[in-house]
Amino acid sequence: MDPELMYKAAEAEEAQRIRVKKIVTWVLVILLILIQVVISLAQTNVNNNTFNALSTFKPEIKESAKVNDQPEIKDTVKRITNIKYGIASNPLFPKYQVQKIDAAKMQNEPLTKLYHSLLKVGYGPLYSSPYGEFFVSNLRSRDMAYGAHLKHYSSQGLIESSGFSGFSDNIVSVYGKKFYKKHTLNGDLNYSRNVIHYYGYDPSVNFLQNDYTKQRYQLIEPKLVLQSHYTDSTHVNHVIGLGFYNLQNLNREAENNINLNVDASMFLNKEKINIGFSTNYYNHKQSTDTLNDLIVSLAPSFEAQGKKWKAVVGLKGTVDNFKGKTRFYGYPQLNVEYDVYESMIIPYAGATGGLIKNSLRSLSNENPFIDTSINYVNTNNKYALYGGLKGNLSSNTSYDVKGSYSKMDSLHFYVIDYGGPNTLYNHFNVIYDNASVVNLSGSLKYQLREKMHFIAKGNYYIYKTKNLTRAYHKPDYDLTLSTIYNLKSKIILRGDIFVIGKQWMQTQILDANNTVSLGPKQINGLVDVNLEAEYRYSKMLSFFVKANNIANQRYYRWERYPTQRFNFTIGLTFVPF
Repeated sequence: MDPELMYKAAEAEEAQRIRVKKIVTWVLVILLILIQVVISLAQTNVNNNTFNALSTFKPEIKESAKVNDQPEIKDTVKRITNIKYGIASNPLFPKYQVQKIDAAKMQNEPLTKLYHSLLKVGYGPLYSSPYGEFFVSNLRSRDMAYGAHLKHYSSQGLIESSGFSGFSDNIVSVYGKKFYKKHTLNGDLNYSRNVIHYYGYDPSVNFLQNDYTKQRYQLIEPKLVLQSHYTDSTHVNHVIGLGFYNLQNLNREAENNINLNVDASMFLNKEKINIGFSTNYYNHKQSTDTLNDLIVSLAPSFEAQGKKWKAVVGLKGTVDNFKGKTRFYGYPQLNVEYDVYESMIIPYAGATGGLIKNSLRSLSNENPFIDTSINYVNTNNKYALYGGLKGNLSSNTSYDVKGSYSKMDSLHFYVIDYGGPNTLYNHFNVIYDNASVVNLSGSLKYQLREKMHFIAKGNYYIYKTKNLTRAYHKPDYDLTLSTIYNLKSKIILRGDIFVIGKQWMQTQILDANNTVSLGPKQINGLVDVNLEAEYRYSKMLSFFVKANNIANQRYYRWERYPTQRFNFTIGLTFVPF
């Protein structure tokens, strides 16, 4: 019991006892007074008679008994001494036996079924354009991967007011990969055969056989690449590539190239050290001369980064032995970027440069209508200063905006050879001039899972040449818009828009005195819209239609060479095995 409650109960009991004592005392006092009054009255009524009491009784009032009890607290809780604590562990055997449940396991998503091959065939009726493409490869393997790719696309159609414009593009590529524990060995063997015609002339004035304007570029290229996959930062990761190619044309001109590229990197504490080494040997065989060019480059760099920043500092040195002269070049390799806000706003800036090899392969890929007797000069990009802003607007959208200023020696340009022996004036010469180039570029990418892809990128150029009047055949700007829309993997829509701005060409100009001279003339820009739709009947069979130059424009990318107008290709895709 609570001690405080017990104390209060004792106090109440004592108060009750005191009240009882007071009541008894007052009762006795009143009785005594009454007795005294009765005696007095009795004495008065007996006429003062005198009585003598013979009794020996003497009335006395005894003292009342006093209660001397003191309040005390009676604790109902008994104290237990010599208590020892311990745990008595006794097994419990319930009657219900719990059944064991297997541990939950993460299951991989089922792998999609792969097929060994894919064949695409089609035909364009407007310009008599057959198309075929074949892919073949092995299935999933942890040891190796191999396959082949074959492609043919040609056209025998005619372009209004031009010579025979037929062409043929053929590709054969065989590849293989061998996977080792810490390395991957890649091997490729590529072959291409591209046929074009110099159709930039008026057939009503000059009637020529097709073989007279025919040109063929034939390339064979084997390559080997060894790449490491060390996860330990103390190891030196490396990529070693060895390649060779031989390019020939119908004019008995050939170009041979042997190249070795080595990229190595390792971590020193938290910083990364990169070393790049490359060597290229070119052999140019022309009808009148043979030229050799050896280019060796070494590019060490140091890379460091923090939580929000990243910096790369390096230097690239290049030795060029060309036409009997040896030149040494040095270029900066700098890049700094800082994450302002959660990878959404990342400003960056830097400086770079390099020696650009102008070869038969690079020039003919850009402009296949060049003259075969090329004047080879390498372009020295002395420096390029750039700055920009990039980031991810969301998990689906990214952007990159950049501005740069470059200083170049011997930048190449294309002009028609109006003074040579070819009176058709349908071959381009390559000329060179020092120039500064301002380039403003931007790109925007959006991807919604596998349903939709969108890419927009563009460039705006400002050329300032030293000797030439204009930057011939260098467009002021270019813009590319590409999108893919996947409707439940049943209907696939693809669209491309290519926009090229105005450009200048050097051509013959007739003045007021009917005198012919060479001068600049501007070519209008072009807009090329292409659309493709594919219907997948099943995983093994689908149908497609592709339309090019929907606006049906007659535009020029190169002087005297109009492109094909509206054309389309219909075809199907199926899996043979």
